Amino acid sequence: MDISVTVNHTDLKEIDLKQMSQLGVDYVDFGNGASFKGVKEQGYPDLDELLKLRKKLQLWGLDVNRVTLPNISSSYMNNEEGSEKEVDNSLQAIKAFGEAGIKIVRQRFEGDTFPGVTKEYKAVHRGGCNSPRGKPWL
Repeated sequence: MDISVTVNHTDLKEIDLKQMSQLGVDYVDFGNGASFKGVKEQGYPDLDELLKLRKKLQLWGLDVNRVTLPNISSSYMNNEEGSEKEVDNSLQAIKAFGEAGIKIVRQRFEGDTFPGVTKEYKAVHRGGCNSPRGKPWL
C-alpha cells in the first residue's frame, strides 16, 4: 500500500518534506492547479519548475502522485467569449505534466463542489501528527 497526502501549494519547505518522509508518506497530491509556477504568468505550469519540484520531492524519497490542472471557470462553463483559452491552458498543462513524468491529473470545473455542504476538519494523523506547522494537509 502507498500513502499519499494532499497539499494546496508547491512551496514545500524542508521541514514539511522531512516530516512526510518520517511519517512514511510515499506520494504528494497537489490540489491547487494555480499553485504551480508559471500558471499565473502563462496559464499553465512551467516545465523546468515542475522538474525542479519533482527532483526536490525525490531527494526525500517522495514523488508526485496526482496534480490538479488550472481550473475551468464559470466563464467557460457559461460559454463566454474567449474562455476557450482555459481549455488550451489545460492542454498545455497536461503536456508539461506528462513531460515531467507525472501520470495522473485532475480537472476542476467551476461549480463542481458545494462550499456550503463541504466541511473542513483537522484530522489527527499517524503518530498524533496534525500536519506541518499545525495546519491540515488540505
